[in-house]
Amino acid sequence: MMGYKEKQRKLQVQKLLYKYPDLFNHDKGGAPFDKYESLIFVLQDGENNLYQRIRLDAVNYFKENNIAWWGDNKLIPSGHLLSSQIQCLNFLFALKKDREAVLKIASLIDENIDDVLLVSGDKEPSYLAFEFIYENKTLLNETDYGAQRGAFCTSVDAFILAKKGEKKILIPIEWKYTEVYPEMENKAKEHGKGETRQKRYNQLIEESKQLKTVSDLEHSLYYYEPFYEFMRQTLLVEQMVIQNIADEFIHVVVIPEDNKELMGANYNFTEHDLENSWRSMLEKQNMFKIIDSKDILQCISAMERYSELADYLSKRYFS
Repeated sequence: MMGYKEKQRKLQVQKLLYKYPDLFNHDKGGAPFDKYESLIFVLQDGENNLYQRIRLDAVNYFKENNIAWWGDNKLIPSGHLLSSQIQCLNFLFALKKDREAVLKIASLIDENIDDVLLVSGDKEPSYLAFEFIYENKTLLNETDYGAQRGAFCTSVDAFILAKKGEKKILIPIEWKYTEVYPEMENKAKEHGKGETRQKRYNQLIEESKQLKTVSDLEHSLYYYEPFYEFMRQTLLVEQMVIQNIADEFIHVVVIPEDNKELMGANYNFTEHDLENSWRSMLEKQNMFKIIDSKDILQCISAMERYSELADYLSKRYFS
């Protein structure tokens, strides 16, 4: 039976070659990727993977802020049609300077949020930042050679700074699309990430008020993807709260509900699906939320000035 990733790959190729070639600037695909010389679902020009109205601005944003692109070439957008980084940008980048629009997205996460603030760290601050980092060397002991936003350090796909009454709320958003982690099924008691990373994060986990301290920490859920990613993002924003950058945080993960291989996978650590596995590691459940990308599209569709964006997203990913 064809899984979600395979279905999306087939769907994207159909749209590229037959149904909506204009969405991709009539790119024919077939570019190299990783060890492969040619793959039909990899565009010749990665910029064609982006919504037409954001192409120039997104490329400039990554360049000006020294952000690495996902994929083989860190200097240019990936042409891979299933890139979650590209999907995140296609959904959210056009909204980044629109306070009202970003507030609607934040309100989808927590209906009591009543304002959003400019996020510092970019050359030109806006209400959404992408591949967000914050003093990672100091707060997370991340000192890997070549680290930059988007590569070799904890980066957050999209980031909002909101207000709820007098409280400032950090909203880190991790974006998933077709990701699956089948290797998780049989690795419950194998060693997780390397010793350097264990030394880097173990003490922070033990001191955390959100992440539960567990026995046999080095073999725990924290050191296997995607939970390794969730753990580091949680620690980053928790450390920012400790530094008085904000009062609270809500960690958000965007996952298509139809990606059953990711959402419904049974992880041997807890014998739960992804959400319940991760929630079993958290102290405060209201500080974590999973959202379907369809709900974000619905929110965008309700804003008349973004009707063209909504039409693009619907055609590109859903229709």
